[in-house]
Amino acid sequence: MNFSRLAGLAIAVTCLFCLASGQGKSITYSKDVAPLVKKYCLPCHSADNDNSSELVLDSLNTMRAGGKHGDPVMPGKPKESNLYKKLLADPEFGRQMPRGKGPKPTEEEIKLIYDWILQGAKKE
Repeated sequence: MNFSRLAGLAIAVTCLFCLASGQGKSITYSKDVAPLVKKYCLPCHSADNDNSSELVLDSLNTMRAGGKHGDPVMPGKPKESNLYKKLLADPEFGRQMPRGKGPKPTEEEIKLIYDWILQGAKKE
């Protein structure tokens, strides 16, 4: 195999990895995550509501200010981020979010939040 074919194969494999890991598309809070937070989180986690975690998710700034359990986002580390972990079926503490009988995020929406955090939890 010549060098140019080998280089082309390496680029193709890298591109497939990026797409599979969610790194192929730039995900931002404003464009991608805020609509999900509004739909699933704000019914309980807005400044107007009293919640036991004291976590307010009205904006990225209030989210990053955290609540009783600190900042829910560890940029680049979704598996250490409570925002992601609390969407899973068996979180380390408390119950899965969102609670109640309302709509639940899809696997694709949860993956989007995971990928946003993995990419550094950018606002724009």
